[in-house]
Amino acid sequence: DEVRELNRLLVGSLPANTAIYFERLVDNQTGLESSRPILLETKVLMTGDMVKNAQVRIGGTFNEPYVSLDLTSRGGKVFATLTEKNVGRRMAIVLDGVVKSAPVIRERILGGSAQISGSFTHEDASDLAIVLRVGALPAPVDVIQNMTVGSSLGKDSIQKGLTSGIFGALLVLGFMIIYYRLSGLIANFALSLNILFLFSGLAILNATLTLPGIAGIVLSIGMAVDANVLIFERMREEYALGKPVRSSIDGGFGKAVWTIVDSQVTTLITALALFLFGTGPIKGFAVTLSLGIIFNLFTALFCSRLVFDFLTAKRVITNLKFLQFTKKPNIDFMKVRTITFSISGVLVLLGLIAFFQIARGSANLGVDFSGGSLLQYKAAQPFTMAEVRGVFTRNGMEGVNLQEVENENRLIIKLKKSEAVVANLSDQVNELFDRELADTGFVLESQSEIGSSVSAVLRNKAIQAILISLAGVIIYLAFRFDISFGLAAAAATFHDVLVVLGICWLFNVEITLLIVTALLTLAGYSLNDSVVVFDRIRENMKKIEKFRLSTEVINDSVNQVISRTIVTSLTSAMVLLSLFLFGGSVIHDFSFALLMGVLIGTYSSIFIASPLLTLWKRKQA
Repeated sequence: DEVRELNRLLVGSLPANTAIYFERLVDNQTGLESSRPILLETKVLMTGDMVKNAQVRIGGTFNEPYVSLDLTSRGGKVFATLTEKNVGRRMAIVLDGVVKSAPVIRERILGGSAQISGSFTHEDASDLAIVLRVGALPAPVDVIQNMTVGSSLGKDSIQKGLTSGIFGALLVLGFMIIYYRLSGLIANFALSLNILFLFSGLAILNATLTLPGIAGIVLSIGMAVDANVLIFERMREEYALGKPVRSSIDGGFGKAVWTIVDSQVTTLITALALFLFGTGPIKGFAVTLSLGIIFNLFTALFCSRLVFDFLTAKRVITNLKFLQFTKKPNIDFMKVRTITFSISGVLVLLGLIAFFQIARGSANLGVDFSGGSLLQYKAAQPFTMAEVRGVFTRNGMEGVNLQEVENENRLIIKLKKSEAVVANLSDQVNELFDRELADTGFVLESQSEIGSSVSAVLRNKAIQAILISLAGVIIYLAFRFDISFGLAAAAATFHDVLVVLGICWLFNVEITLLIVTALLTLAGYSLNDSVVVFDRIRENMKKIEKFRLSTEVINDSVNQVISRTIVTSLTSAMVLLSLFLFGGSVIHDFSFALLMGVLIGTYSSIFIASPLLTLWKRKQA
């Protein structure tokens, strides 16, 4: 608009059929951007539809990046004529009214191929190649999704997230040392290595860390703690049988290895499905979770073992006495399965109601799934919701949903509309605040603008990714265990997701992509819990003639892993409770959903997944 206004003012002062454009320049040393005016002929001599391809290449005397340009048959002929008549002059490459590059034509170019060179960085050359490739788009591009986070909100979210996360992590590290003593210190060392490797991997991949990505890290760290807990609990069992320390360590690692592999691989299958079939934010969750799982296996099974072997050889570890919540529990879990199935039936029904309400658009949907705009403002002075509502009502904007963030002097504004009006809300609200609430000092911190077509894609992709991941898990567990184990694990996971979804709906939690990410995290956590129990059931079945599943086997197996289940759930809850209480408004709902997920996942692995096995076994019989 400014360029158009400038050319309007200069009418009569410029040569005929010319106009002023601005060329974008980037200083390769400082990275600072600037622009300079350039006078161009208004007649377009070539268009993007004449470009077949444009790619970055490395070459020349100094091995510098350049852009290799391939033209269509018609484009090659036009380009040959154009370059022949304009040797020594500059040819501007323009996209959306901005000059992206203006190389000098040095000679006539034949054959439909050319090179555009200069003092390019690889990023500059890549950007120019993209401009040349997309220049042939046959229709204008409408922005139907736009997300912006201001520096103040981003800084605040990061600070609160880091503070609460570090506090929760310190609680876990301290608990591991108190409960498992020197072995807990070794586990903390392995966990620290895991985090170091994970962030190094993300840095190598140049990955951008988002909240879904952080969720993947949280789950992978929880699984890393669980892997060490599984090993230590096995060591405890071996040591209780009167075996020497060295033999107990060997037995602990030997008996825990396949349990760890199975639990991590099932979660890795879920992550792979989410990466292949999910959308951008969900892919970020899948990447961090996948890397975390790979490093978990390495640090828990290799690094921890090396430290144990070294300290045992040096006689630093002379016993394996740990604290213990329960000593040889003998609880009849199967006796209460009728009650727990009834409770779960009610909770699943609640989840199904929530699911259909969400599908109909009747739930508290975020703009991710409803389409529309979400704006978040920070006020310099205190304000009341009554005066803000009054301003919107007087200006004919009753359809806007207003929400105050308690104790943070923030205001959230939502409007569910189509693409045609999505991009205009922030401008309207800014103008409204400047005119009628200037003294309050409202500043826009973040905005999300999503068209209804995008929201439908996000919803469908999320559902597709979850269903495919569950199918993959069923196949793997059917291969490693039995089809009934796979079906029971999938059913328990489905149960957990539906129950937490129902709880979120009941408490009017806004259903956003972050909540979906929390449900995906829960699915991984639930699978991990179920597989640990199933692995012990299978081990105990091998000790029985005819490999028969019975209520006694299930009760014994669950009792044997109950200590591990309590420790893992407790450590996970420590981190999540810290995030929930101190993480701030941005991750409040997210951490609430995860906290509920840990509680429900623990409940289902004990009272739902294992009893379901007996139902399928009876049907098979």
